Amino acid sequence: MFYWWFESRSATKDTDPVVLWLTGGPGCASEIALFYENGPYQFEADGKTLKSNPYSWNSNANLLYVDQPVGTGFSHAGLSHLNTNEEEIADNMALFMQKFLAKYPQLEGRDFYITGESYAGHYIPAISHNFLFKNKDNLKINFKGMAIGNGLVDPYNQYPEYDNFAKENKLIGEGQYLVLKGAFKACQLLIKTGVWPVALEECQIGVQSILGFNPVQPAFNVYDIREPCGTPPLCYDMSPADNLLAQESIKDILGVKGRSWAECTSSVHTALLGDWMTNLSPKVSDILENKDFDTLVYSGDKDFICNWRGGEKWTNEVEWANKESFQKCEYADWNVSGKAAGALKSVDNLKFLRVFDAGHMVPMN
Repeated sequence: MFYWWFESRSATKDTDPVVLWLTGGPGCASEIALFYENGPYQFEADGKTLKSNPYSWNSNANLLYVDQPVGTGFSHAGLSHLNTNEEEIADNMALFMQKFLAKYPQLEGRDFYITGESYAGHYIPAISHNFLFKNKDNLKINFKGMAIGNGLVDPYNQYPEYDNFAKENKLIGEGQYLVLKGAFKACQLLIKTGVWPVALEECQIGVQSILGFNPVQPAFNVYDIREPCGTPPLCYDMSPADNLLAQESIKDILGVKGRSWAECTSSVHTALLGDWMTNLSPKVSDILENKDFDTLVYSGDKDFICNWRGGEKWTNEVEWANKESFQKCEYADWNVSGKAAGALKSVDNLKFLRVFDAGHMVPMN
């Protein structure tokens, strides 16, 4: 398994927390976040040289990016070793963290957080649950919380919000909205049957109809509805990172000589198609019982593919002691530099944050 660890660049780096970042996909490498979201370096306009990112999260944390599940990015795996479910993914990450901390014992006992985005809405609850319960005694960390950004956590509750979000943002008209309402009801019924390949197909048809049934050139950027999809399928031009990481001299430095580079690995994605409809909110329910452990769910409100309405819906529906209080909780301004940059609802150790004017990749915006 391949990782990057960037030390905190603050004066308190010897006591700063460890933050683990996981990109989604499934099968997309965490280098996407490293170079385009919250890492210490970004590309200059020439697409070849790097500059420091003043907003990097390692400004006050030891930042750890891992290419996972195995087979993603520079993490090597044969086809027979690919993960097919969240239990395998969580067990692999527990073993990774044990070996990582054995290699860097100076990080043992630090405050520890897991975060990430998109399909990491599956990974993060599964891994956090594993770390808190199954491998609690094997991990020398002070596990404090998890943050899920624009994540797919509970497909049953999230899929029907596509039509609500699309109507609110004038991506569809009233007629199509009413048709889609019926389609997503059927989607939910199929999710309940457990026949997930059929459910996935039915649910995705509803999504594709909003996008104009053109996977090569969707009607808009699914990660930011304000923009066109410039470079399908990920909509953003990430060739600078691709070019850098494909160089043999760079791979030699990184210790991955002979391994090929891809932003997203289709074999990893395919291996997890049976996992797509898994509902991870029961894991979140267990986690919320630990009052010392914080859970933040945040969503950029210009993202379509894992939109904020879906994030709001599943957090309202998750079963826990304060479910009713959370549902009734009013939003309050989330201020940055004295200005409302989002809307936050918070009850005890669960927070949902709608981030204004951000797409799928909130740290990028």
